[in-house]
Amino acid sequence: MVEIELMPDKLNDDDNRVNVEMTEGEIWFLKHFIKTYHPKKIVEVGIASGGNTVNLLKWKDEDAELFSVDVAKYMYKDKSKLSGYMAIDLGPNENWKLYGGYDYIDVYNEIGSDIDCIIIDTTHIMPGECLTFLAALPQLKEGCIVILHDIHFNCMRLKGARYSNIDTAKFSSGILYSSVRSNMKWTLSTYPMSNIGAFIIDNSTKDNIKDLFHALCTSWYKFPFEVDFTKYKEFVEENYSKDCSKLFNSCVDLYGNLFGANDYNTSDSARVDIINNNYSKDPVEIIYSSNVDVEFPSWFEYPEGKGAVLKTKERSFDVTLKCVKDGVLKISLRGPDVRVSSRRVPSSVNYTKVLIDNENMINKPIAACHDNSYVFKKEVKDGELVELHFEWEDYTAPSVLF
Repeated sequence: MVEIELMPDKLNDDDNRVNVEMTEGEIWFLKHFIKTYHPKKIVEVGIASGGNTVNLLKWKDEDAELFSVDVAKYMYKDKSKLSGYMAIDLGPNENWKLYGGYDYIDVYNEIGSDIDCIIIDTTHIMPGECLTFLAALPQLKEGCIVILHDIHFNCMRLKGARYSNIDTAKFSSGILYSSVRSNMKWTLSTYPMSNIGAFIIDNSTKDNIKDLFHALCTSWYKFPFEVDFTKYKEFVEENYSKDCSKLFNSCVDLYGNLFGANDYNTSDSARVDIINNNYSKDPVEIIYSSNVDVEFPSWFEYPEGKGAVLKTKERSFDVTLKCVKDGVLKISLRGPDVRVSSRRVPSSVNYTKVLIDNENMINKPIAACHDNSYVFKKEVKDGELVELHFEWEDYTAPSVLF
């Protein structure tokens, strides 16, 4: 491996420094890679105010695409402002897409492959950046530049007179930078140590990725309840080796037990949301229901229709509904809305049978939680009766502890 220390140069007067949580040297480091390598598809994960986004939109080639992702919909320092608000204020840009309020894995398919530059600057607490990188890696081209900020955040905070225990736990970026294999890495020449680094994706990165799964087991300061680990387990199983998947599941389950997250892994109730998209105020009428509570909550009212929410603790339930006007009936299988300390946590059930007008729609159990629903769609006519039958059981994870 070769690691090069880059000497920072001066920024231009029109380079943005406002609300960019980097030093001028670190801003230059980021600019250096954009201007030197001219990436055509750039992803930034962790955007805060959007100060860096403003620079990226200016520095990138005109036809290059930029995707900005932040799990927080609102700016963490000012909840009255959207994440990325500084870039939003610049106006529409056909080559820029903002995903505020989404984890990276939620928009994985929309972003797509052939990424040739990714900037990761998120929580810094394990699993943080390590988890984001594993979600993005299958989409990164060979030769992709990965830029990580705050690779020595925990050490840098020790310089100051005040620091907290959580500051010393912010080493996720550093774990990622030091664990990933690459034949070329860069840091910034600065005192006392570089707090920003970059590396290139090459054959050694993917061939030795299990090293990062081992590093993921490093101590977690807290459990990220906002992360849907059901989705991540399935993703890792599909994209990485069995050994990596086994290690990942065991790590998540162990920390889930430590922080009490696994108490909500499986739910004692199921939920199905139904709406008929036909721009009618009351798109469905419930003609018959058995073993299920039916609600038409005010929050489930949209311009395209008013939806029904079915909730039950019974493992088998039936509903017959009448469609109002022609439309597309959307049936979403979910788990309930379970929250811990105001944060929604994944609480899943396995649906084992779904009948629509006596036609079986699934041939194996389907895992679903509130934020990872499974959706069926059916074109319907005005006045059409639709018979629904559901059966479910406790959620079974793809793998278990050692």
